[in-house]
Amino acid sequence: MKGKLESQRVLLSALKEFPGNPNVHPEEQVKAIAKSMERYGQYYPIVVDENYMVLCGHGKKKALEYMGEKEADVTILKGLSDKQKKKLLLEDNKIQDMSFVNYGDVERIIKEIGDTDIIGYTPEYLDAIISEVSPDNMGVNFAEPGKREDTFTPEKEASDTKEVTDIEAGMQQAHTMVCPHCGKEITL
Repeated sequence: MKGKLESQRVLLSALKEFPGNPNVHPEEQVKAIAKSMERYGQYYPIVVDENYMVLCGHGKKKALEYMGEKEADVTILKGLSDKQKKKLLLEDNKIQDMSFVNYGDVERIIKEIGDTDIIGYTPEYLDAIISEVSPDNMGVNFAEPGKREDTFTPEKEASDTKEVTDIEAGMQQAHTMVCPHCGKEITL
């Protein structure tokens, strides 16, 4: 059964939290939602039942309160059973979780925007994408192919071999044995 929808602007103080709402909204997320609403307005209403119990939009409610707002746009969903309300509460967030991110498309859009002020992304990440800087976790910048400081020479090979030998000499040999009680292999 579909519920009947009605849009209203209501006082935030009239909205009630759904008891036992399993969705947690960390402060960082609430601030991000608030920043988005400051920038674009409340572009999605909070969904409530006929008693102003929040079914969808707990984070939006918290963000509006954080912003010092007194009212919110709501969609009142009338005629749902208690079971349907609980299902909607769970389904609304779960359905959003079912999507995945195509990071290639994200990077393409970030490059098109060319701005380091996109909510939810650090300026450093955005700048790296925009500037096409892509050092790996070892500091190698793959945006500059062909630049190598470690040109192969026999002296370099000998030095590398000595370094590996020195490291291996300082390592302890691992020993494997079988536990006589349980039969599992143990590495010491």
